[in-house]
Amino acid sequence: MTTGRQLGFVLAVVVAAAAHLVAGYFYLASGLMAPLWAVVLLLVWWVVLTVVGVRLVQRRSYLVLLVPVVAVVTWFALMWFGGQVLGWTP
Repeated sequence: MTTGRQLGFVLAVVVAAAAHLVAGYFYLASGLMAPLWAVVLLLVWWVVLTVVGVRLVQRRSYLVLLVPVVAVVTWFALMWFGGQVLGWTP
């Protein structure tokens, strides 16, 4: 029998996974602006965050909801930095 707490955790995992997949799409599309080396580093970072997310799910931690937030903040920060400082342009 599923309790409300278990159902809430499952919902949190589904939301976090969906948001992380959306962030992954933007990581893949970064090649439109960033050079190949930056895209590769971003994808490695995305995979690291995925592993962290899986481990948080195994520990039944609601901190899994922060994984896609970190992914999005990292992506925006790197794209801004690349555009402003490194001269990346679409």
